[in-house]
Amino acid sequence: MQNTQAPVMTKGRVDATPPDDIHREMDELFEQWREEEAHVDLSDLRWSDAVIFAIFWILFGIVFLQFFTRYVLNNSLGWTEEIARYLLILVTFVGSVTAMRKGSHIAVEALLVYLPRGARHWTLVAVDGLVALFCGAMAWYAYQLGALAPGYMVSIDIPKSYLYWAVSAALVGVTVHAILRFLRRLRGREADAPHGLTID
Repeated sequence: MQNTQAPVMTKGRVDATPPDDIHREMDELFEQWREEEAHVDLSDLRWSDAVIFAIFWILFGIVFLQFFTRYVLNNSLGWTEEIARYLLILVTFVGSVTAMRKGSHIAVEALLVYLPRGARHWTLVAVDGLVALFCGAMAWYAYQLGALAPGYMVSIDIPKSYLYWAVSAALVGVTVHAILRFLRRLRGREADAPHGLTID
């Protein structure tokens, strides 16, 4: 049976693509996007990434211990909540080192794609330089906060300064990778393109 669907009129012009075809193309595009997002690339992991995995699994174990002692034994361990909170902070900052190395931090690229190639390159060079300066400053401030942090953790006799210094060390790692990215971009060795799938 022949398709007798009339062309679609859009703002004074005739669109030759029927709505069913548009929906099918959109479904295929989103299916492709879902497959891309579902694929986890582990080929570029390095030994330094083992630190974040270790912290994450320790956090998982402590949260499970908290759940088990509270809801099964009805006698929650008091230190689990505070330590889990601190480990979650470390997961965020230590994980950001890996994210900076892989270039997977969130970024707004809505206007960037409309810039000419040269302007886009130098805009990204400037952004990478500012990111490196900002992360370096935050590493220094975190170190200073650690030196000024008073007292110990509430539930365990560990100085609070250790947490600030761990965050400072993570920010130093972020700064190093940001500087390396800035230098690669400056020399034209870093692609001036988004890493993810673009839907347009």
